[in-house]
This record gives sequence, structure tokens and C-alpha cells, in this order.
Amino acid sequence: MKNAYTIEPRNPYFEIAASIIGHEINPKAKVTFFSEVDLTEIEEIRARYAAKGLAKPSYTAFVTKALALALSEYPYANRRVVKSFFSPFVGLRLQKFNAVDITVAIEREIPDAEMAAFVDVLRNVDTMTFDELGSSLRELGEATPANNKQWREFSNIVTRVPSWLAALLVRMPLYLPSMWVKYRGGAAMVSAPGKYGVDTVFANWWAPIGVSFGVVAMRPVVHAGSISARPTFNLTLNFDVRVMAGAQAAHFCRRVLDVLARAGSELEPWLSVKAAEAVS
Repeated sequence: MKNAYTIEPRNPYFEIAASIIGHEINPKAKVTFFSEVDLTEIEEIRARYAAKGLAKPSYTAFVTKALALALSEYPYANRRVVKSFFSPFVGLRLQKFNAVDITVAIEREIPDAEMAAFVDVLRNVDTMTFDELGSSLRELGEATPANNKQWREFSNIVTRVPSWLAALLVRMPLYLPSMWVKYRGGAAMVSAPGKYGVDTVFANWWAPIGVSFGVVAMRPVVHAGSISARPTFNLTLNFDVRVMAGAQAAHFCRRVLDVLARAGSELEPWLSVKAAEAVS
């Protein structure tokens, strides 16, 4: 059949994405937990912010903060599996992170590069206030090669370096602990496809822990013995079973869920002065 298909020309962003997926994602070592989260207390906080004329914290901010607190309380989760590139006979080791750094996935609109994803790292999220966290997330949302060093370096590697070498350079953090901390952060990453209307995401991520959440909507929830419509989203937590077994991961996941469900009390210490007044 004439013109039934087209083989597209080489695409450096596709080659990099395929390289990362092929070398860094190991579905055999990953397990995913799923839970629907009641966001009533989160919505109360957001509503009080709005009533005071303050910018409402994003759902990503709440999830990122809850994840950071759980990592600080369960340090066994704040690790990854590392294999030496230069000494293949050393075998696998665990790299423990001493800080709570979380990677955030940011959508980028790049012509002919729909497979490209930009990630950057938020440092010491467990100690950040919501004002600091919100400001950092907004900066990432507005990131361009001109104002973001990580995105600029990634773009330069992809577009200016031969594809075979670019793929190797982008994968080097997998083997070098110091490069992982610099470019990938720590043990966890957050993605938020819910803002595009996606209800639930089940995925295997390159990070040891990948947390995703879907669209916020009013759904039937059993509360105090009766069914009522309450704001919820679906949250998935994907983890590396080589780092923590199912029971340990369940404790960790439960802590993330509890912080989100009890946000009014759990997250109060990280509100700024103005924010504290807003929720008082």
C-alpha cells in the first residue's frame, strides 16, 4: 500500500528516552501500591488560604511534602540500588541518602519530542515550608533552558552530543553515586498527571520510589459510618523490592497516606506565619 507509513528521521530526544527506559527501568524489581485518598483536610487548608488572599498550595506540594516526611521517618526507604560501572565484579550495593531530596517530573512542550520529560530536584524537602515548596514548584513549572541549569545541561547533551555518547552521559548517574545525587536527587520522584484529567497511573519508574496521583474529584466515601461525597484522588506508589520488602514498603506508604488524610494536623509545623494565620 502506497504511503501506508513513514519512518521518521533520527530524533535525539527519542533516543535518550529509549536509552533510559531500556537501561534503568527494571519491572521485575518493582511493585505498586494503590489507594484512594480523602482530601477533605487538604481542601480545607486550600480554602482558608484562598480566603486570606494567599496562593493555594498545589496538590503536588502536599504529596511531595508527605513523601518527604515519610522518607525522613523511614530511612530504609531513602536508598537505591547501585552497581559500579568501572568495577562490574563488585556487585550491587545500596546507596543511602542522608538528605531528603525529591525529584519532580515536569511536562515540557518540545516540537517532535513528545517522549521527552524534564526532571529536577527539590533539596531537603522535609525541612521546607509550604511557601518555599510552592515557590520552588512554580519555578520548575516555568523552567526553560535559559533559567534552569538542569534543563539547559540536559538539552545541550541531547542536541549537541552524538547520540551514543549522549545516551551514555545521561545514564552515568545510574553508576556514579555522586552524579545520581546531583542530577537525580535521592530515592523518590513525584509525577502529577492528574492535572491533565488522568484518573489513575500505574507505572514503573527509574527512581526507587515513584509516586503519582490522578485527578481530584468528588467521589463516594464511607465516613463515620455513612456514605458521602468527598474530594479524593487516586495515588499509586511504585517501589523497588530490592530496597525494601512489601511489609516495610506498606508501612512507608501508609505514612504517606496518613499525612495526606490528616493534613490539618500533620502539616501545620511547615506553614509560614501567614499560612498559619490562614488555617488558624
